[in-house]
Amino acid sequence: MTEPKSVAVIGAGIFGLSLAIALRDKNYEVTVFDRSQYDANGYDPASDDVQAASADHNKIFRASYGKEIHYQRLAFESRKAWVAEDEKRGFSERSNEGDDQRIFVNSGMLRIQPSDHLATLEKETLANMERDGLRDTQFVKSDPADCQRADKLGWKEKILDFRIPDSPGKIYEAVLDSTAGFVRCSNACVHYQRVATDKGVKFYFGPEGAVDSLIKVMSSLEPGKEKVTGLRTTNGIVHDADVVVIAAGSFSTQILPELTYHLESSAGSLATFKIDRGNTALWEKYSPERFPVMTWKSVARDSSGKDTGSIYVLPRTPEGFVKIGYRGIKWTNFQPAPQDTPFTQDGKWSVPLPVEKCSVLPEPAVYSIKQFVSIFLPEFDGIPFFSTKLCWYTDSLDNSFVIDHVPTYAENSVFVCTGGSGHGAKFLPVLGQHAADILEKGDQSSSFMREFWRWRPDAPRRNGLEEGPGGPRDISQSKI
Repeated sequence: MTEPKSVAVIGAGIFGLSLAIALRDKNYEVTVFDRSQYDANGYDPASDDVQAASADHNKIFRASYGKEIHYQRLAFESRKAWVAEDEKRGFSERSNEGDDQRIFVNSGMLRIQPSDHLATLEKETLANMERDGLRDTQFVKSDPADCQRADKLGWKEKILDFRIPDSPGKIYEAVLDSTAGFVRCSNACVHYQRVATDKGVKFYFGPEGAVDSLIKVMSSLEPGKEKVTGLRTTNGIVHDADVVVIAAGSFSTQILPELTYHLESSAGSLATFKIDRGNTALWEKYSPERFPVMTWKSVARDSSGKDTGSIYVLPRTPEGFVKIGYRGIKWTNFQPAPQDTPFTQDGKWSVPLPVEKCSVLPEPAVYSIKQFVSIFLPEFDGIPFFSTKLCWYTDSLDNSFVIDHVPTYAENSVFVCTGGSGHGAKFLPVLGQHAADILEKGDQSSSFMREFWRWRPDAPRRNGLEEGPGGPRDISQSKI
C-alpha cells in the first residue's frame, strides 16, 4: 500500500483487538469503538456494563478439532504466539503457581468421554494429531503405553479416574491433551488493548464508542450499491473511514442486519464456586498445577451430529473461582426484528438479553451443571453456586467464523470479523493477521483460513440456527 487507509473497527473484544493490531502493523489508521467502558473497568466480567463473551476470567485453549485440521493448525499457530507473548513479558510456559501474570496457562485438558470407550470425534482428533506428528502429546487413559509416557513426562496425575454412575466397576474413558489449557481472557484483552494503543490505535469507549448507525452514500463506482463512508456514535458525532469493520460479537447483527442469515446470538450457561484461600486442600487440588481443564459430553452426539451434552470446568483462578460452563444447549432470545431486517424467522431474531436478566440460568442448565458437579467435583456437591451468568456468543451457521467483505456494499467498504461460535478467544494473537490479509487481498489472500471464513449466503442454516422461535433453544420456552 502506498497510502494508509483509515479503518473503523466496531468492537474491542477478541476479534476487534486482534484485527486492529494487525492492520496497524500494515500502516492503516485504525480507530476502535465499543460501548463498554473497558478503559475504566479493565474488561472485568463482573462490571455492570460488560456483556461481551471476550470479558471473562478464562477460556479454554485447545487444538482438538476432530476432522477440522485447519482449526487444529490455527490453534497451534496461536499457541506458539501466546507462549512467545508470555515469555516477552517474563513468564515461561511452565511457570510456577506464583506467576499468576501468565495469559496462557498450560494446565492440560482432560477430554472425558460419554462412556468407557473413545467416541467417534475423539478418534478423529487423535488421527489428526497423529497426521501432524503430535500424537505423543495425547494420553489415552486406557492405553498403558500412553500412561507410562505420561508418567515419565510429569502428566500422569492429571489423568483422573471417575466412576460411571450406576455402572459398577466402569470408569469414564478420557484423553489428556498436554498441549491444552486455558487463556486468561480478560487479562489478555487488557494486555492487547494496551499493545494496540502503544502501536497508535485510537479507542473510543462508553458513550463516545457506542455506535448508532453506519453512514451510507450511493457509490459512483458500483451503480445501484451503497458505500459506507463511516459511522455515527450515539452522541451524534460522525467518524469517517474508508472501511468499517463489524467485530461486535453477539451485537453484530444489530449493527449490520445483513448478518442475520449468517449469525445468531446465543448464550452459554456459566456457574462458579469460590474456594477460600484458607482451605489449603481445595486450593491446591484445583490449582492449574494439579487440576486440568476438563470437558465432558454427558451424552454422545445424536444421529444428526448435534451436541446436547457439552459441559466443562476450569482450574481455579488466582481469586479462587472455579468456573463451570454448560454448552449442551445454547439459549436464544427471539424478539421482533426491525421491519427492514433482510432475514428473520417469523419476523424475529435472537439478540442478547439485557445484562440485568443474565444472572439466572434456565432449569436444564442448572440440572446439567449439578449432575456434572456430583460426578466430577464431589467437594462442591450440594454447595450453592457463588455466581451464575449467561454468556452471549455469536453462532455462525456452520461454527466457522465470518471474516470477509460484505458483497452487498460497494467498494469493499464494509468488512465483517465475527462469528466466534464460542471458540474464537484462543486465536487472539494470530486471528487478526489472517483477517487483515483477507481484508487487503480478498480471494488472493494467502491465509489458509480464507475458504472457511468467506461470506457464504448459500450455505444451509445449521448449528441450531435453523430452529428459530419456539425451538428447543428458545429461552422463553424453558423454565427459569
